[in-house]
Order: sequence, then structure tokens, then C-alpha cells
Amino acid sequence: MHTQRVNRYTKKNGRSLPMLFKHARLHGNKPIADDQTGFIYHPAGFPLEIKRKWLNFGHDKADSNCSEIGIIFESEKYIKPGTHVEITIPLRNESEKFRGKVVLVRRNGEHFEIGMWLKHNEDANRARMVEQICHIETYMQEKKYQDGPYNINPDRLTEEWISKYASSVPSFK
Repeated sequence: MHTQRVNRYTKKNGRSLPMLFKHARLHGNKPIADDQTGFIYHPAGFPLEIKRKWLNFGHDKADSNCSEIGIIFESEKYIKPGTHVEITIPLRNESEKFRGKVVLVRRNGEHFEIGMWLKHNEDANRARMVEQICHIETYMQEKKYQDGPYNINPDRLTEEWISKYASSVPSFK
């Protein structure tokens, strides 16, 4: 598997902007965390790069020390369970990378939902924060589309998202 960049909003497939928002199932229809696994959903419209790691350079003891938090993201390609992957999430001026092991694959229409356990326990808290930022950015884009770009106050929308959704983000057990 080669690098795969996923961004369902900019994919050129003839859909209009309203259909993209409807197809991406933003906050109104999709929870932040999966009920069955407790994994955090990565927003469908937020960019994500997936790389398969052919060699597992970490020690096997890292698998026993894997985090209690996982991430679910969408992929157009099937990724076999047990595969080691690295995802890169671009945030404004930098990118965050997470390594993990694919433990869940579900077909969902035209794409697959891939569930990944994070490789290291230290990444779990950072992943929670990064995913919250992704959800807040997606929420702001949704509001910008619904309310118009001139009615957007990023600080107010961030506080609004935190009060509505932050409690549903999984934390350490």
C-alpha cells in the first residue's frame, strides 16, 4: 500500500458543496466516538494521510503497552487487520503523526472504516487533543457553510463545540 491522502471535501467527483456536507455526515449525524469500540472518529472531511509501515521497528513489548485509545478513519482502500500504519494529520502549520495497528475494518458504502490502536500510550493524550482540534475545525467549516463566513467567531464556536461535544471524547480508563 502506498501513501493515501484522504479529504472527502476536495475529492473531484462531481458533487456540489451541499452534497459533500450531506455525504460527509458532519456533527449532526455522527458521534465523536464509536459506541462499540470507544475509538475516536476522525472527521470525514479533515485531511489524513495513511502510510503502511512494512517493518515494525518497535519492539513487541510496545504492542503490550499500546494505548487505551484508538482512532477510526475512512479509507477508500481495504487495510488488512494486523497491519502497522502511520497516519499524518495536518494542523495549520505542522503535522501530527501517529503509529498504530489496524484492529478493525468495516465496509461503509463506498469506503472502509479503519480502526487503529495507537502504538504508544504516550500518544493517546496527544491524539485526543489533535482529534478534538480536527472536530472543532470541521464544526467551524459546517457553521461557516450554514451561517455564512461573516458570522463566524472562532473563539465562540470553539467554546460552543467544547460545551456540546467535549464530554463525548473518550479519555483514559
